[in-house]
Amino acid sequence: MNLIVQEPELWLGYIRVSTWREEKISPEIQLAALKEWERRTGRRLLDVIVDLDVTGRNFNRKIQGAIEAVESGKVRGIAVWRFSRFGRNRTGNNVALARLEAVGGELESATEPLDAKTAVGELQREMIFAFGNFESNRAGEQWRETHAIRRELKLPATGRPRFGYTWFPRRVPDANEPTGWRLQKERYELHDITGPVAEEMLARKLRGGGFNGLAHWLNEELMLRTTRGGLFGTSTIARYMDSGFAAGLLKVHDPECRCGYGAKQATCPRGNITHIAGAHPGIWTPDEWEEYQEHRKLTKNTPPRARKATYPLTGLCRCGHCRHHASAGSHLVKGEQVRGHHYVCSRNKQVSRIACPYGLNSPRKLVEQVVENWLKQEAAADIDAAPATSPTAGKALDTGAIAATARARMQSELAQVDQALDRLVTDSVMNPGKYPEETFNRVRNQLAARKGVLVADLAKVSKVETGPTREGLIEIVVSLAREWDTLLTIEKNALLLQVLRRVIIRKNPPPPGKQRGGGWTFVVHPAWGDDPWERKICRHVFGARPDWTPDSMWAPTICDGPFGGRENWTPDSLWARPVEAVPVA
Repeated sequence: MNLIVQEPELWLGYIRVSTWREEKISPEIQLAALKEWERRTGRRLLDVIVDLDVTGRNFNRKIQGAIEAVESGKVRGIAVWRFSRFGRNRTGNNVALARLEAVGGELESATEPLDAKTAVGELQREMIFAFGNFESNRAGEQWRETHAIRRELKLPATGRPRFGYTWFPRRVPDANEPTGWRLQKERYELHDITGPVAEEMLARKLRGGGFNGLAHWLNEELMLRTTRGGLFGTSTIARYMDSGFAAGLLKVHDPECRCGYGAKQATCPRGNITHIAGAHPGIWTPDEWEEYQEHRKLTKNTPPRARKATYPLTGLCRCGHCRHHASAGSHLVKGEQVRGHHYVCSRNKQVSRIACPYGLNSPRKLVEQVVENWLKQEAAADIDAAPATSPTAGKALDTGAIAATARARMQSELAQVDQALDRLVTDSVMNPGKYPEETFNRVRNQLAARKGVLVADLAKVSKVETGPTREGLIEIVVSLAREWDTLLTIEKNALLLQVLRRVIIRKNPPPPGKQRGGGWTFVVHPAWGDDPWERKICRHVFGARPDWTPDSMWAPTICDGPFGGRENWTPDSLWARPVEAVPVA
C-alpha cells in the first residue's frame, strides 16, 4: 500500500515591533508563538519577516513584500503573533486584506484562533482590527498632547541626542533613588567637539560646498558618526541643517493641519511648517541662519550641473519668452565643435518648439559683454558720486518707501480681520443659534482666507524691506567692473549671483519680408529693488486683451484696464525697466 505524503503549506511569518513604548513586544516572544502555531497547524514557515521599531499606522514597511509573495503564489498566507501586528490603520488593513483574499491568500493570528472564512470569524477579526485602530488613534492623541506640552517648554517634539549638543534627558538612572531613577530639567548644551564641527559645516556650505562633500569630510576625515551610530549621508545632513536646530530653532508643524506630515510624507504640501525659538543655545547666529536659507533657495532653484560654474553667467540666464532657464550650448564653428558657444532656451531644447518656439541661439560672449557693460555703467554712476540722479538708486528707495506704506496698511487691515473673527466667534458662543451654521462657516472661512492672504503679503513686503539695496552691493559691482579681466570664472559667477537676479535674453522679430535676423534684446535684473518678474501681467478684468499672443511682446499695445491706460505699453515694461534693455542687431 502506497502512502501519499502531502507537503505542508508554505506560509510567511511577520513580526513587527512598534515604536509605541507600550507595544514593544519583543521579537523573541512573537517568534516563539509563530513556531508553536507552525507545529500546531502543520504548516511550514518559509521565512519570517521582521520589522523593528516600525509603526502600524501605515503600510510603508516590509509587509508589502509578504503580500507580494502571496500574490505571486510562493506562499499560501501570512501568520502574525496578533492581528494588531498586521496593521493599525482601518483603510490600510482593508486594502491589504483585499489584496490577499483576491488571490486566495489568508491572514492568521498565532494567539487569536478564528476562522475568518465564516461570518462570525470575519466579524471577530473586524472587531479586533477596530480595537487596534482605536488604540492607535488614542496613542496618537496622547503623542499630540505630549508634543504640545514640549512646544510650550521650547523642547523638540521627541527627546533624543542631537548633533552638536549634549542631551540631558528628563529621567536618568540613579542607584541612590528608591525608584532607580532621578528626575532633572531636560536641556541641551553645546558639545565641546561636535559643536564647533556643526559651525564649520555651515561655513563650508556657505562657501559653496555640497552635502556630498560634507558627508565625506565627516565620515572619512573626522571619523564622526551620527547620534544613532550610523554614517552621515547627504539626506541626513540636509535634514539636520534645514531643521534649524543648530540655529537655536525648532521646526514645528501646525497641529491643525491634517496633511499627513510625519506619518505619510516628510514635507507639508500646504506649507504649514514654521520655526520657533527653542530653549537650547544656538550654534549658528540668526544672520548665518538667514544666509543659509537664502543659499538653500538659490541652490534648489539652480540645476545641479550649474552649481559649479562653467561660465560667468551660469545659472543666471533666462529666456524672455517662456521665463525658463537658458543654458549654454555647443556649436560647430569652422568644422570645430565649440562648447558653450551660445545660449539656448532649455524649454525649447528639452521639451519642444511648441513649449517655446523661439530658441534664442544668442552668442555667449555677446551676453557676457552686455553684463560687463552694465556693471561698468552701475560702477561709474557710483564713482561719479551721482547716486541721487541714478534711476536705479531712486527706484530702490521708492520701493522701500512703498513697501513700508503697504506694510502699515496691511497690518491695519489684518488687525481689523482679527477683531472681526473674534467678534464673530464670541457672539456665536454667547448666543448659540443666532447664526445659521452654513452662514457662520462661510463668513468665518472668508475672514480666515483673507487673513491668510494678508499674512502672506506681509511676508513678501518684509522681504522687500529687508532685501538687498544698491548701496549695500555697489562695492561688489565696482570690484567686478574693475577686476573683470583678472577674476576666475568661478569667482565671477559667485559675485554675479550676489548682485544679479537674472539676465533675460529675447529674440527680436526678423525684419519685414525676411525669415531670419533681428538680433536679440538683453535685460539685466539687479538683486536690489522690486523683482519685476513677481508682477502679474494685466489680464482680462484688469485690462487684458483677449487677442494677446507672444507676438505682442514685439508690438506696442495699450493697457485700457481700470488701472489706467499706458501708451506704448508692452509686456517688456512689466518685466524690466526699459532703460536696461539693450537691443543688439
